Amino acid sequence: MGLTRSRWLILLAAAVVLGCGSDRNPVKAAFAQRPPSRVSTPVAFRFPERPGGGVRVYRLPRLDEVTFRFDAPGLAAARVLGYSEEDDQVYLLSPRNTLIGLDLGTGRSRTVDSGVVAATTGPTGTPFVVHADGSLATIEHRVPVAWTAKLPAHPTDVVGAGRGTLLVVTMEPGVKRELLTLSANRPTVSQVIPDGPIATSLWGDVVVIGTDSGLVSVNPAKSERPGFLALEAKPTAVALSPSAHRAYATTGTKLVVLDRFRNNAIAKLDLPGAATAIRPDPSGRILLLRPASGDSTWLVDVATNRYIATIRGSWSADLPAVGPDGTILARQGADLVTLAADSLTPVGDSRGAGIDRWLAVVWDPRRPALQLADQADAAAEQPANEILYVQVSVSQNEAWAQEAAQNLKAAGLNASVLPPVNPDEGFRVVLGPYPTREAAEDAGRRLGRPFWVFSRPQTPATP
Repeated sequence: MGLTRSRWLILLAAAVVLGCGSDRNPVKAAFAQRPPSRVSTPVAFRFPERPGGGVRVYRLPRLDEVTFRFDAPGLAAARVLGYSEEDDQVYLLSPRNTLIGLDLGTGRSRTVDSGVVAATTGPTGTPFVVHADGSLATIEHRVPVAWTAKLPAHPTDVVGAGRGTLLVVTMEPGVKRELLTLSANRPTVSQVIPDGPIATSLWGDVVVIGTDSGLVSVNPAKSERPGFLALEAKPTAVALSPSAHRAYATTGTKLVVLDRFRNNAIAKLDLPGAATAIRPDPSGRILLLRPASGDSTWLVDVATNRYIATIRGSWSADLPAVGPDGTILARQGADLVTLAADSLTPVGDSRGAGIDRWLAVVWDPRRPALQLADQADAAAEQPANEILYVQVSVSQNEAWAQEAAQNLKAAGLNASVLPPVNPDEGFRVVLGPYPTREAAEDAGRRLGRPFWVFSRPQTPATP
């Protein structure tokens, strides 16, 4: 775990005091520690559209199915909101307007909130929800926290921004279109915006709207004179690059690439036809464009600003998508297919999976350890020679881990440190052991902080 500024200052002070009588400098030793190794795997989660389908996870790009015992009976996903790495949760909306959290540490799902008419996640995966009565909430430590602000009308669009900010677009009958910038502890900023296609930057610091003669650029944080990027015709779709330094607009059969800071067009390229939507790759490598007709997707290389290919696949809120490794996921009829990032040739296929909802993310396979389905142990029970713990943190520095465990003990918790099984694993600060997974999960939830449950061979922990 990273250290807070205050703990660094304490360690530095200790180093000054102890340096006179000892050659050991704890700060120098800390920097000398090899950083923990993280093995992250690009995976795609599959969530059933109807109850009873079961949650599944696949390794990209080949869609090799991974065995992980998801305990989510009756789960159905109308829309996937996103993945919160801090909480190790995937959040989704059910057909009954409930917010569901799927805990990737335990494989269990639970209802987080209900009566939700709109929801989104911010750039860090934090969910925001709007209820039927206009009330707002954000999800913190897996629990809804209500805001004092309330919407006067149901939103037409919601976007999660940075610093706990929610952007809401409303259109009341007979009233102009408005952009509302809300947060739990700051006054609401309200701005009238024109009609037209709209796009928001990743962190919500700029909003662009397509108008008859160009793109209007708005700062959501404060009411000020908007910027303007001129176009030769009215755009049918707009988008921003992940860094927000470029804006994209389709006009007729052309894609226009604009430098938002120099206020000029840097490229214009011909498309096979008219496009109605633009979906940037989160890593800024390619653009996905939706044609005005047909079940296909056009691909544009962002680096060279050129059209590169057309692929088959219908367009929806979750697909087509570009995975963290560049793999393209597309829904082709009733199937889900993956295409290689370089050659665009098919590399994976999941029959009958096209009707379900998909999310491609990077996930640390050691939290918990993943196995391919054909390598998995079919035993469902916890082995008798293994024992369950709640992991609170991990560090490559044993002294820091012991200090964290002692602090937890002082708070009345049964904390200890488990030594690493291999050099890259680190010293785990844990609670337990616990007789059952249910008991471990209950203890973890009471912490009010991220945790995960794992098992180990029954060996003594470091006191």
